Amino acid sequence: MSSNPSQRLPLSSGETMSIEQVSKSSILIAGAGIGGLAMALSLLRRGIDCDVFEQASELREVGAGLWISMNGVRVLHDLGLTEQVENNCIAADRRDIRLWSNGESWPLYNRATDVAGNQPYLLLRAHLLKILTDGVRSLKPGAIHLNAHVTGFSQTEQAVRVKLADGTEVDGRALIGADGAHSKVRTGVVGSIESKYTNVIAWRGLVPVDRLAPHQREHVVSTWVGPTAHVTAYPVLWQDTMMMTFSGQVDRADWLLESWSEKGSVEECLGDFVGWHSDIIELVKNVDTLNKWGLFVRPPLKTWSRGRVTLLGDACHSMPPYLGQGVNMALEDAVVLARCLEQQPNDPTQAFEAYQGLRIDRTGKVVDSAIGMLPIFHNKALTTVDTACAYIKTQWSPEASKARFDWIYQYDATTVPLQ
Repeated sequence: MSSNPSQRLPLSSGETMSIEQVSKSSILIAGAGIGGLAMALSLLRRGIDCDVFEQASELREVGAGLWISMNGVRVLHDLGLTEQVENNCIAADRRDIRLWSNGESWPLYNRATDVAGNQPYLLLRAHLLKILTDGVRSLKPGAIHLNAHVTGFSQTEQAVRVKLADGTEVDGRALIGADGAHSKVRTGVVGSIESKYTNVIAWRGLVPVDRLAPHQREHVVSTWVGPTAHVTAYPVLWQDTMMMTFSGQVDRADWLLESWSEKGSVEECLGDFVGWHSDIIELVKNVDTLNKWGLFVRPPLKTWSRGRVTLLGDACHSMPPYLGQGVNMALEDAVVLARCLEQQPNDPTQAFEAYQGLRIDRTGKVVDSAIGMLPIFHNKALTTVDTACAYIKTQWSPEASKARFDWIYQYDATTVPLQ
């Protein structure tokens, strides 16, 4: 297997079902990202037939880390994936806030004293994608259809017809758009929604820890804050190697492309972190590959559903990564929607209305909270050590952290009442 942490996921030998064989009673899912696959697995585990349509020719995730907070961990347990995830993740010993210039550290979280059990799972997106893929195929080997780009749909009171880019049309009883920030299903539900650039770009990459000093290899989530940028670094596993993630967000007004996979250079990235502590400089210098993307936001949707069609994850509530909740919200969506469909097995329209009612306010609040973190992370008070210390002690006090995170982490999508 390649040493590059950009994992190609092998096709199951049992994947023989053609698109022409899709049952008209199947629920159709656009997009085989984490949200779409979690949706499929949640449905299949409840005995609800579904098929996933993915535009890519192979299931692949570029090397990137993610963390699953407790609200997402509960969903993975509901999906029967706890053991597989724990075998591929690192449990953080603590989380620290660090100052950009001198590296001074303030504790935010410590696993040894965390009675609430709020430690996140730290893992590669590729691992979670593969775990979800294997789970779906173990229940329905032919559920995932590749080279199948959903470009539109039509519907009647009884059914949905999905249109694919190659001209193929597929009938099902409902459609779930889990096709990301550029969702074609969303366009069919609410029309075109313009995105707005936030004047921030994000860098991400992975660094083999054997290239780093011993103190940079700890099982710690470090969030570095500064006047015009911030960085989050934490360890993940790749095969038998520990890698350190690098995720940096920088104030930049000169970006126009909304892309998750644009290549960047070490030299350009270093230019965004001039004057930063040597730990950050060493991370950037030793990264294997760097990607950069502009952070865009869209106005909140007033509705996610239209008849037998609804949306999930980034398709309806994409958000900047400042709270680490994009994937977690998609996981929550998936299990709540599956529970609603289980409760209303013969009426997806009613199930979708119930799902939207349960999720739209919560996800909107999380989006607003994530956007509101930018001036907390990037603040002029962080320019000098003297003003930074007082600022950090206020903004990341135990009381401030509890107010900021507890309402997110304590939510349980697997048990929240559906009425």
